[in-house]
Amino acid sequence: MEPAGNTLVNLLCRALELKEKKEKLYQEAMASCADDVGRQTFRILYEAEQEHEKALSHIRQELEAGKDWTAACRYEPADQSLLDRLAQKISLDKDQLPEACTEEIKALDAGVQLEEACVRLFEDEIQHVTDPSQKKFLRCLAAEEREHRRLLQDLRFFYTDPQGWFMEKSRARLDGAGAVT
Repeated sequence: MEPAGNTLVNLLCRALELKEKKEKLYQEAMASCADDVGRQTFRILYEAEQEHEKALSHIRQELEAGKDWTAACRYEPADQSLLDRLAQKISLDKDQLPEACTEEIKALDAGVQLEEACVRLFEDEIQHVTDPSQKKFLRCLAAEEREHRRLLQDLRFFYTDPQGWFMEKSRARLDGAGAVT
């Protein structure tokens, strides 16, 4: 059986490969996106992937240097959710909702697939580890990837049904009584 540190190093190497692919995708999508909501979303995801890549690279280096995994695997998730960060950067007028081009939808779909691959990677490894603190660490990583996937799915909903998205997010009701409180 492989020591826990080596198993985590291999896992982190695979995760870092996926993160590099996601960074490239989000950078390209950010550059080609025609509207501010999409650009800001891809920018937030790109920056989040850079932060994660830096943290995971540091953990991998410490494990490779022989540090015990319990000391090396200190991962602090961001204080603020990606959706909250996005909400601070954009303002929407329901009468001027943008439409996505085919390339943006393709980028969103590719991003969802890459995020799901990361989630599966961490969840598969959870099945093989026995240490509760390792499981907790891997669950934390998987949760962050799920948040990225939710953001991409939300943006896809925004582009494919902007009025439905606005109704859901503003908590408006069809009876004309306004927002639900």
